[in-house]
Amino acid sequence: MTEEELYNRYHEIRSTYVEVRFVDGESLIGKLDSFVSGANNEPDEASIYVDCYELFASEISEIVELSDYSSDSNRRDLLLK
Repeated sequence: MTEEELYNRYHEIRSTYVEVRFVDGESLIGKLDSFVSGANNEPDEASIYVDCYELFASEISEIVELSDYSSDSNRRDLLLK
């Protein structure tokens, strides 16, 4: 994703939980936290935080909202597929 695509998608999302699909085919489910622009993340590129993980724009192919997803409070919200 480009920074602009990531920014726009971040602001479109209304769900707390998302599935982030990566360019390598892996995916990650977790709580969407924040967006950081490239200018505010130098020397790195734009990114989002899902739980405590920073995910860079160039690693992401798609972000899917999980409107019916609910986490179990006794475990980590993050799942890696």
